[in-house]
Amino acid sequence: MKKSINLLFILPMLLLAFSCTDLDVPIASSYTSDVFPRTESEFAAVTGPVYVHLRSNVALEHFYMQELTTDEAVLTARGADYYDGGRYLQLNLHTWDETHPFLGGIWWWSYRGISLCGEILEALSNAPESAFKEKTIAEIKAMRALFYFYAMDNFGNVPIAPPYGMVELPSQSPRAEVFNYIENEIKEAIPHLTKDNTMSNYGKPTYWMAQALLAKLYINAEVYTGSARYTEAIAACNEILNSQSNGAPVGFALEENFMKIFDVDNGPHIREIIFAVPFDQNFGANGMRLGRFPLHPLLRVNYGLPTTISVGNCLSTWADFYYLYDEESDTRQDTWLAGLQYYLDGSPVMDGTYHVDLDPEIAFVNIETFDRGRSPQQIAQGARNVKYTPDGTWTSSRDSRNDFVLFRYADFVLIKAEAILSGGSDPLGESALDLVNQVRTIRKTEPYNTVNIESLFEERSREMAHETWRRNDLIRFGKWESPWGRDAATGLPVKTNNEVYRRVFPIPQNELASNPKLVQNDGY
Repeated sequence: MKKSINLLFILPMLLLAFSCTDLDVPIASSYTSDVFPRTESEFAAVTGPVYVHLRSNVALEHFYMQELTTDEAVLTARGADYYDGGRYLQLNLHTWDETHPFLGGIWWWSYRGISLCGEILEALSNAPESAFKEKTIAEIKAMRALFYFYAMDNFGNVPIAPPYGMVELPSQSPRAEVFNYIENEIKEAIPHLTKDNTMSNYGKPTYWMAQALLAKLYINAEVYTGSARYTEAIAACNEILNSQSNGAPVGFALEENFMKIFDVDNGPHIREIIFAVPFDQNFGANGMRLGRFPLHPLLRVNYGLPTTISVGNCLSTWADFYYLYDEESDTRQDTWLAGLQYYLDGSPVMDGTYHVDLDPEIAFVNIETFDRGRSPQQIAQGARNVKYTPDGTWTSSRDSRNDFVLFRYADFVLIKAEAILSGGSDPLGESALDLVNQVRTIRKTEPYNTVNIESLFEERSREMAHETWRRNDLIRFGKWESPWGRDAATGLPVKTNNEVYRRVFPIPQNELASNPKLVQNDGY
């Protein structure tokens, strides 16, 4: 099944490679009035680069910027290893500036995606009318809205690209104006998107993906525009939570087996997945390596990894975040490696004479360089998140087959509960307590008797860890400026910077240099 899905993504790239030797030629220039896409495979050839591009940065730089800037993840050094010029600790400490290398990566990722969508829409504009053309245009508009969402969420006031073919450099638009543009793009696309939640549409925008993006837009509306849109967030969530196609349920639901949602064989059979980015080593893996970074090298054998494959042993979480998982029965505990470690046969994992203990507490030997030391005890510090299961079929590239999940059902159960607690009106009359307890019950935790914004935030923390929504959540819940990251050596918080302007990232230095119309965000 996974190979069939990924053929949908590699085929367009092969077709483009055979049809055009100059890869810098705009997509639109490959099509003339005599050669328009007509068949499904021809439409796939035109649109494929957008989906390949989404894959390029989503599970690396995008992940870093949304997770390492929060209390949910920390990437520590071991001596000189993983210091890397301080790029990771700058994210943890909120001391980045416009020269940070990952900022250029996510700006390029967003705006190259927007540009590709514009080129494709231009290429399709004069194609013969057909239902498939209408659906494809709607999908590309939804993808463009997604890339704009990431640009706006990360950078605030950002440019709205001029129509395809215009060479004038764009100025920034106010964040609220970009919000309205994204909302309009999604609403224009929705009537033409399929409700068919099957393998043939996996990894491409559907009606449900568009509703999920709307829900994300509306739940954050007060941050983005200054005006709350909680009732609209509830309406978008209701579309997903009561999803039907032609009068029959689509099949979205909470999954009993939490780890299967993110496992190496995840895909369209997982009922929680609304929209995911397909990965496969043989068909354009392009950087799905999240299972590599947290793993202690002696634990490779538990995942079938050969000893020739190196692992990172550098990505962990802050202890206080890990301690949120306080119920032993909680199936989300399975996403963490912590405490004394054992092989699958029950024998202890030994590093010399030391029984490997992934102690959640991290004690730095040099806080200035985020160095936790190199002894067996020191390199074992920190609880590790393996939500994206390490892939036993890794090759030397260390790319994995786990599809990266962007939108899933449980997220929108909790978003609806949050919107109700925040004052939104639900025409279905559901309570926030019942919604939160749906998630807690299936994760084998005790149902709440009452729920408020704080307990809902903690439930989102447990449910959504390492899914690239933590930065977004911390800002919305008013916790972005809080101290976090306790150093066990001193007992003091590591991140203390409370500068409010860091709710958005700075415009990258190279973008300011190439476009004099851009103005740096306040504070930078």
